[in-house]
Amino acid sequence: MGDMLRLGLPVIVILLVGTAWMAWASYRRAAQAEQALAEVNAEHRALMHEVRTLERAVAAAEQGLRTLSSHPSVPRDVAVTADLTLADIRRLVERKELDD
Repeated sequence: MGDMLRLGLPVIVILLVGTAWMAWASYRRAAQAEQALAEVNAEHRALMHEVRTLERAVAAAEQGLRTLSSHPSVPRDVAVTADLTLADIRRLVERKELDD
C-alpha cells in the first residue's frame, strides 16, 4: 500500500498542477478577451459620437445651402449650384459613400 501511495501521489500532484495551470491560462485568455471587447466598445462609442457630429454638420450645411439658394439676392446660377450641392450631400449620406 505504501508503494502505491508513493507512486500515485506524484501523478495526482502533476494532474492538480496541470489542471491549475490550464484554469489559470483560461482565466487569462478570458480576461484578455474582456479587455479587447471593452476597447472595441469604447471605439464604437467614439465612432458613433463622430457620426452624430458629422450628421449634425451635414444638416447644418444643408440648412445653410437651402437658405442661400432661396435668398432673393443670390443669382440663379449660384442657387442652382447650391441645390446641386444639397443633392450631392444627400446622396453621399444616404448611400454612405463618405470616405475616411
